[in-house]
Amino acid sequence: MAMIMTAACKFNIANCAIFIIFLTSFLEPSSSLSIPLVDKLFQKITVTVSNDADHEIQYMCGDGEHDKKLHTMKPGEYMSFAFHDIMFPLKWCYVYLGESKHGVFWAYSVKLRCTECIWSLRNDGVFLLAPDRKESSSHELFLKGDYF
Repeated sequence: MAMIMTAACKFNIANCAIFIIFLTSFLEPSSSLSIPLVDKLFQKITVTVSNDADHEIQYMCGDGEHDKKLHTMKPGEYMSFAFHDIMFPLKWCYVYLGESKHGVFWAYSVKLRCTECIWSLRNDGVFLLAPDRKESSSHELFLKGDYF
């Protein structure tokens, strides 16, 4: 009986391993089949950051796709990135709104509960817009200081 159970356990482990290898082959970014399967399995999140201030703003975002260098966004310009919500991702952005207003904010975290996160950078701070783009909530910057 013990030999049958051991063989059954090995068979189940082997099946699981084959399934995991099969699944990860579809999740590889270079695979042409990855986008439809990932889109079906994981929610797509889009983050847009727009400069609604009256001056240029320096920014840097840790979204996994950009180069993590300071960039300049002119008034009226915006940048965006998209990703799939696999394992509770955290995405951040550093902004320099002025001498007394600069720091980091969470561009995406699960607790924000947005699938289309629209951020407005203004003279007086960083605001997350509601889906209707009419209401906004202010967000505090953290890691203030000479970190960047």
